[in-house]
Amino acid sequence: MRYISTHNPHNTVPLAEAVGKCITCEGGLFLPENIPAIPRAFFNNIEEMNLREIAYVVMSLFFGEDIAPSELKKITDETFSFAAPLRNLSDGRHILELYHGPTLTFKDFGARFMARLLRALDSGSGRKRHVLVATSGNTGAATVSGFRNIEGTSVHVLFPKGALSRLQEAQLTSPGGNIHALEVGGSVDDCTSLVRNAIADRTLAESLNLTGAGSINVARLLPQVVFFFQAYARMRQAGVPAADTADYFIPAGNLSNVVAAVMAKRCGLPMGRIVAACGVRNELCAVTGTDVSFTDFKPLTSAPSINMTKASNLPRLLHLYGGDIEAMKKEIEVCPVTDTGIADAVNGYVSRYGFLPDPHTGAACLAADHRMSDTAPAVIFATGHPAKSLDAMTRITGRAVELPVQLTRFMNPTRNSIQLAPTLPALKKVLVSTTA
Repeated sequence: MRYISTHNPHNTVPLAEAVGKCITCEGGLFLPENIPAIPRAFFNNIEEMNLREIAYVVMSLFFGEDIAPSELKKITDETFSFAAPLRNLSDGRHILELYHGPTLTFKDFGARFMARLLRALDSGSGRKRHVLVATSGNTGAATVSGFRNIEGTSVHVLFPKGALSRLQEAQLTSPGGNIHALEVGGSVDDCTSLVRNAIADRTLAESLNLTGAGSINVARLLPQVVFFFQAYARMRQAGVPAADTADYFIPAGNLSNVVAAVMAKRCGLPMGRIVAACGVRNELCAVTGTDVSFTDFKPLTSAPSINMTKASNLPRLLHLYGGDIEAMKKEIEVCPVTDTGIADAVNGYVSRYGFLPDPHTGAACLAADHRMSDTAPAVIFATGHPAKSLDAMTRITGRAVELPVQLTRFMNPTRNSIQLAPTLPALKKVLVSTTA
């Protein structure tokens, strides 16, 4: 499989270069040159397959030409080693729970896959791999967990000073070892810019064998295609009517799961609409001409990813549709959400279904409330456990959320972080000093 740039589709590179460089020389993002079609026979017994089996088949479409089957099987088995169950709420609504991994977020899947893929690609190179990631909480925690103790890898996690909860900081600053937490005196946008600028500095990137671990890296993104096949398989297993026409309601910030949905559909997965629940300031609203004049509410919500204005994966989305916005709007429906709406959805799903969504999942629940079809089942992506947003959940529901065992292991006094000014020279200095 060759990989192309969203900025220049005539420039193709092999997998190792796409994953290693992360960002193209033109400043674009990588995508597979072609979206492979899955054999129709795969669907004959998909309901009998478990998550690991589905993941191996789907990931073989993208990586089978570059990774030995035994190695790819090992990677997928280690990655998809925890559950992603589909919960039936009633009245045609289903929740795909993607938060049963070690840091209770859907990003655990992609981070684990990328860490193990890099391990395989770098095997025998004799060079240490340095990984950069910016985070407002969840991405960093998943990256730390996924890459921790991966031989030959050093990880630098940039997070905005004072913007994370005590628990979120503990997940980033406690591990030590091959993990370096960088506390940036700026915003998460500053952190993201530092990561992109460092990777774009080819001299620095090549000298340190540097890559990024967020969804800008195609290796973090592609495993998310599996989610849609898993949802379909579980609907078939449960005998859900009209599973082939199911609509998917997705919390949308950086749009990685929206891109993955489009790719799953082009692989041949039967599906209905893709509904992106995003903040009113998200550039997807502006690009699609979505009306946000209905709201007088404050634009920020209790779901940090929903608050994003710049969607990192929008270039990939636009590329997949050849820049044809009208074609994109035929398959993707944008549903802007507000903080009040999210809170109402969270409390509403507790009272109506006995299901407690986190604020991001609440955004997708709200979208389903507004846009659900009378005839097609709805699959709502639950992308994080409510305990990941303790303060927000207490504020919304008026009650405490029980802390799962995955999070309590981070509650210790150890704290290792490096203070960093939000400038590239400052980051370069830290990278060189910590990787010497």
